[in-house]
Amino acid sequence: MKNKFTVLLVLFAAAVGYMVFLGTPATVTAGAAPGYGDAPAASAAAEKAPAVEVKVVPSTKPITFDAVAYIAGHGGHLAIIDMRTMKPPVDIEKDRIVLTEAGSEMEGKIAGMSFEEVKKAGGTHGQALVTEKGKKILVAGTLGGDVYKIDLASGKKEGPFKVGEKFCGAIVGPDGNIYLEDMADGKVYIWDSNKLKTVDTMPVGKALCGIQWTKNKKKAYITDMPIGVVYVLDWKTKKKIREISSPEMTFIHQARMTPDGKYLWVSAPNEFDPGLKPGTHKSQVIIIDTNTDKIVKRLILPDNIRPHDFAFTKDGKYGFLSSRTYADDSTLNVVDMKNFNIVETVSACKECHKAYGIQVKVDKGSPLLCGIEIDWHPGKK
Repeated sequence: MKNKFTVLLVLFAAAVGYMVFLGTPATVTAGAAPGYGDAPAASAAAEKAPAVEVKVVPSTKPITFDAVAYIAGHGGHLAIIDMRTMKPPVDIEKDRIVLTEAGSEMEGKIAGMSFEEVKKAGGTHGQALVTEKGKKILVAGTLGGDVYKIDLASGKKEGPFKVGEKFCGAIVGPDGNIYLEDMADGKVYIWDSNKLKTVDTMPVGKALCGIQWTKNKKKAYITDMPIGVVYVLDWKTKKKIREISSPEMTFIHQARMTPDGKYLWVSAPNEFDPGLKPGTHKSQVIIIDTNTDKIVKRLILPDNIRPHDFAFTKDGKYGFLSSRTYADDSTLNVVDMKNFNIVETVSACKECHKAYGIQVKVDKGSPLLCGIEIDWHPGKK
């Protein structure tokens, strides 16, 4: 009888352990995988991924692109940078799209908790470019949880449409809908920009900021800002299968897939340590291998480059960082993907503010830019 009881107890423990194993997402910490910068393979729970100190090496020749960049910001407008000239925006009428008043991501509700009192309820944070009836339309989310639509040809605006609480990213999903990540309630709001309505919501984490998909659409990656975690979801079931974390990801923002789909770039400016304590880690880009879901490289950035979002040329030769300085400017930084050098930097705020005597009233006087969307081959200037 005693032996039978022992056997049953062992079987029960094994079954419970198996169910826990199936029901709990795997946690992956900083490791390395072959195929990116000669990083050796490693399970490396305690081993840091290889780091590259990013250097600022201005190009000796002008670097321009047949594109226009739209960068969201806490000032309530989208900054416009003509990448055909790579000159800073200076015209308050032509070089921005005003949507709402100013606002700050660190005011009001974050991850379900109330922080500093809201002084201004506006601020833009992310936008996605779609085509509707042959027209290029920007769909922009705000810190007030509203959504706007802007016709790039005519400048006509629609909105605001109330959708969520406090948006960070706005990304076109595999189904053509707009996926808006909410920093207040930790949900992804799925919005049909044609029918102007929310078609679904996904509770995922605490304070979400970005979402991306693998090329085969089997996995999605979602960033959670204050806890520094990248969730990996099985896109068919919408269930978490993994959580990617690192001691070097204490406060993260958006993420973007490289054009070949092999790597996910995660912005880790690390303004704060856990518990929203003052940050002690360097600003960096975390690079994740989407085949292994391991961190394979860290790009250590200068202190005045705090990335929020990324974009890439379609050929993968250049990357673009929408970055904050936490001083009197935010910048667009151009990265040579061969060596990760920053070869060009464009002021996105300072020159225009200086020309018109504008003083920033939120975020301790620093103009903070956020998500970037690039319109490639925009036509006539």
